[in-house]
Amino acid sequence: MKPTSESPRTEPPIRIATGTVVKDYDWYRKWLQVAESSGFDLLSTGDSQSLWADPFITMTVAALQTTRPRIGVTVSNPQTRHPAVVASSLVALQQLSGGRIVYGLSSGDSALRNIGLRPARLTELEEYGRAVKGLCAGETVTYQGHELAMPWGRAPISLWMAAEGPRTQHLAGQIADGVVLHTALDPAVYAAAVANISAGAQSVGRSMAEIEVWCMAAMQLAASEAEGIHALRFQLAGIANFAYRFHMEGKAVPVEYQAPLRELHRRYDSGHHVDREGGDAHAALIDELGLTDFIANRSVIAGPPARCVERIREVAAFGASNLIVSQFVEDQFSFMHTFANEIRPALN
Repeated sequence: MKPTSESPRTEPPIRIATGTVVKDYDWYRKWLQVAESSGFDLLSTGDSQSLWADPFITMTVAALQTTRPRIGVTVSNPQTRHPAVVASSLVALQQLSGGRIVYGLSSGDSALRNIGLRPARLTELEEYGRAVKGLCAGETVTYQGHELAMPWGRAPISLWMAAEGPRTQHLAGQIADGVVLHTALDPAVYAAAVANISAGAQSVGRSMAEIEVWCMAAMQLAASEAEGIHALRFQLAGIANFAYRFHMEGKAVPVEYQAPLRELHRRYDSGHHVDREGGDAHAALIDELGLTDFIANRSVIAGPPARCVERIREVAAFGASNLIVSQFVEDQFSFMHTFANEIRPALN
């Protein structure tokens, strides 16, 4: 039946994912138990081998310890692992998890900077993503002039891409099943990104219905929104670093912020990337350069639970209804309990 003017308007469900980075697996097993019981839709981890434990081991533990949420790495890079190695791990993980795996990809940031490797070029990102996805689907692919096949197993995976600029967003629309946006909690930024993704999808005969768009949200529970933003400054510096490092073209960066962003990039220490314990220098740096409010407006959900619910509804109203809330907080277990008891129920 066709909807009529009297038919109630149905809004897309608000889906909330969360993630953490791992340094201790005894702690992580407890974290997984609480995270699953808290109602998160997806549990993710990062890939930066010099800073955190290996994401494929982390996803293996998650696959064995949980039963319901999807599991993913948001995000990896094409430079530190051959696509055949990655595909073999992903197919095994699909078996262990019952098909719940998401594999995220980007050009690379701290994982590469900390070992002296350059980020992947856009053409390399495309070739790598197509190779991993094809191998997991049981296809024979060509990568860097060589034919690759993986006859031992087949399990299609959901390929996601982190995409901040228009060219990467266009590519994501062509090849990805999901797109991760880091600075899109702003209606104009979100709309521009979706337009770029949609144009990429249309160029190869795809529909936006085939692509999930997820927005990263730096989240902090606090007595006020201002206090929450203040506590997240170390993380906001990291967001400003990787979102705008390569270029600012097509990213709606006002001219008055461009020179401060370049200075932040020059002085940013990737050895303490989004590191709460070592993040005082980065917190001071983003304040000094006058970038805190600019980045917070595009990436933060903070304050008391009621304000967090209000902010989530605000961004969902313009389309950002899939959120990955980070847990760079002092007490992740308390954070998840508050989410489960006060935030998640208010969104249903």
